[in-house]
Amino acid sequence: MDSKAVHIFLRSLCVAVLCLLYYWIGYELDRTSFWLLFTLYTTAFSASYYLMQSGIKLNYLIALSFGLKLIFLFAVPELSQDFYRFIWDGMLTVKGYNPYLHLPVELMTTTEFNSESFNVLLYDKMGELSANNYSTYPPVAQLFYSLSYAIGGNNLLLNIIILRLINLVAELGILYVGLKILEQLKFPKVRILYFILNPLVILESTFSLHFEVVMLAFLALSLLYLYRSQLHLSAIGLAGAVAAKLMPLMFLPLLFSFFNKKGTVFNTQQLRRFFSFCIVSLISLVIAYSWLWDSELLSKNLATLSLYFSSFEFNASIYYVLRWIGYQWKDYNMIGLFGKVGSIVSLGYIVYLSLRYKKISFRTLLQHMLWASTLYYLFSTTVHPWYLMLPLFLGVFTKFNYMVVWSWLVFLSYAAYANANFEENSWLIALEYGILASIIVFEVLLKKKLFLGRSSSRVDKVDS
Repeated sequence: MDSKAVHIFLRSLCVAVLCLLYYWIGYELDRTSFWLLFTLYTTAFSASYYLMQSGIKLNYLIALSFGLKLIFLFAVPELSQDFYRFIWDGMLTVKGYNPYLHLPVELMTTTEFNSESFNVLLYDKMGELSANNYSTYPPVAQLFYSLSYAIGGNNLLLNIIILRLINLVAELGILYVGLKILEQLKFPKVRILYFILNPLVILESTFSLHFEVVMLAFLALSLLYLYRSQLHLSAIGLAGAVAAKLMPLMFLPLLFSFFNKKGTVFNTQQLRRFFSFCIVSLISLVIAYSWLWDSELLSKNLATLSLYFSSFEFNASIYYVLRWIGYQWKDYNMIGLFGKVGSIVSLGYIVYLSLRYKKISFRTLLQHMLWASTLYYLFSTTVHPWYLMLPLFLGVFTKFNYMVVWSWLVFLSYAAYANANFEENSWLIALEYGILASIIVFEVLLKKKLFLGRSSSRVDKVDS
């Protein structure tokens, strides 16, 4: 058998294996079977990487990635139960209730809600944690949740299919805009496959229905308009991203040095461009929230978000080290303190990047966004696998590939679901972050790339 025939056989085998693996995960596998899940996930990663390196045309691999996603079209998510809350929120909106103001546990004490079997199903499946907390999903997400329920009604599978199709449309947007950004940056277009063919994105977006891809579609538009100097459209795009998921709000300060077109810092043009961008973004956000606005919305949202930083723990890295130190020092969990410390460090780093340089290029801005989001999650108390879609997407537009490795390693966190008490495996978490740290050291420090902003000169020319 000649080498060409061998390559064709291996490519065909990889495609067949991916189809089989994704069908198995989507329709047959229970998330409690961790080692089987991680083995299948690792195999999917290996097969996808081989196909990317095998010389197949980009268009064929793009078609393959969406074909693989369609395997999950009729699958009920198994890896996460969050989608039950998505549908619940959509149901509330359609029925005239504000999803930000009502706890599921309270509504289920009323006959209107506990008398319907579909409501009982959603409530029982969403989990105790979700049922006892107010919704914090932003208004763009709520709009799509309500659209899903308006069409799907009390049909669970139909709601799932609609949410899945929304995510697929968002990924098509990411693909289209992402390729244009790569073209402007003169990066190989094949890098878009690090996102759309990535098993993390396929499983956490298409299968589990997490709406990070909707947020990223808006963020991609914002970045493209920013590159084209269409600042108001870029600001609206960023507001759309924040109104889908709150995380992109952290990038706003990073634009300050990007808007500087002169040699002096804090010049009039720079300040005018930055504040104009902020004002348009703010107005757009106010409009986005207006259809669900209530005087109690802010207080209840902040209460739940505060709880997130002071009570929730999952797959953390630096925070777990600080927590251990806290136990040795005070003999109790100091999450209330260390959760805030992580946020302060992340904010401080973002401000540092925003003010260190007089002006930066578009490419450097993307690097800063990648580093800011990476540091945020390294200090975060909670790092669910789907959270990493944001820095993974940003990494596509830089020369750094450590996020691809992390998107594989993060599935080690699913070991927590292998036991009834959802106890995390400290050794696996240490392995995850140990390997990640090694990759970052190799890719950044040894290659002398950007770390704490050192890859840019003090005055970096802005791309035209």
